[in-house]
Amino acid sequence: MSRRAAKLLNDIRFQWRHGFYFAYFVVTVMYICLLSLVPESVQSTVSVLILLSDPSVLGYFFIGGIVLLERGQNIMENLFVTPLRLSEYLWAKATSLPLLSLGSSLLIHRSVGDFNHYSWYLIIGVGLTSVFFTLFGLGVAVRHKTLNGFFLSSIFYTTLFFVPLLGYLNIVETPLYYLLPTQASLELIQASLQPIAISKGIGFIFLLLIWIWIAYHWAYRSFQKYVIKNIGGGS
Repeated sequence: MSRRAAKLLNDIRFQWRHGFYFAYFVVTVMYICLLSLVPESVQSTVSVLILLSDPSVLGYFFIGGIVLLERGQNIMENLFVTPLRLSEYLWAKATSLPLLSLGSSLLIHRSVGDFNHYSWYLIIGVGLTSVFFTLFGLGVAVRHKTLNGFFLSSIFYTTLFFVPLLGYLNIVETPLYYLLPTQASLELIQASLQPIAISKGIGFIFLLLIWIWIAYHWAYRSFQKYVIKNIGGGS
């Protein structure tokens, strides 16, 4: 088994042992119950808001706790003096948490509609959005020493990235939303309920991939500066 695969499995086991899956199953059931109480005429709108504002970005907030826990237990110092590469560490985190996001999102989506050949928009949209926010969260979390500091700085970032919701709710319209990854996320998630042209879907996927590339390099440089540089190892 490759180091990358081994690290991914270890991260999934860590999340399972610490109750991430159970906790988010309970949260998902609560969302489904909430949707059942919402009038059918607005269920789709509410479900899109839920899918973007919670499952898609859960990696951002979970990763803050995980990183600060690992730093507090000096796990990173031990990890990065082993053959494990920084890139392998980052991608293991960025691919393990999206699995949890996808599981939750598919259950919520099923509660408001059947799966069909447009559901792949939801899978890709939630998956890529979760990868982005997890990587971005890694870059933010490693710059802080406490959860309070991490959450306080997160107020600014989350507010910025969720500005496109103003357009989705027909409050403020502007094409500038398309500069942000969450606009592409909204379009893809909504497309699973109201299909869009394949060409548009590919464009939104491409936009999210660009943001994932940016977030990865942000996280990589943050770890080099705040972790690797202090222990003199890693690559």
